[in-house]
Amino acid sequence: MKILIEWFLSLPLTKIAVIAVFAGIGAALPKDLSPRDRLMTFFVGFMAALVFGEPLRELLAMSDTWAFGMAGILAMVGRNLAVFALRASRDPVGAAAKILNLWRGKSGD
Repeated sequence: MKILIEWFLSLPLTKIAVIAVFAGIGAALPKDLSPRDRLMTFFVGFMAALVFGEPLRELLAMSDTWAFGMAGILAMVGRNLAVFALRASRDPVGAAAKILNLWRGKSGD
């Protein structure tokens, strides 16, 4: 736990602020969420951006200038990615079929 706290404290304050703002926007945009769901959406988006922002940026071979943009995007869509991952883990074949349909330009239904 100490290592995790030290890692979090080593992050730049501006990056944490950007992630928090975009996670807040991502939690505020859906109209059909309860306050509990909004809080969970904020938390999942915030954590997705913190944990996966840098590895995804490096995987896509983007320069350091993309760090805040990647974190902001992940903060806004973190909940949607988590929901998709949970649904895909329950039915991997169905999820692969939906992804292929989307890739081919079909509606995915």
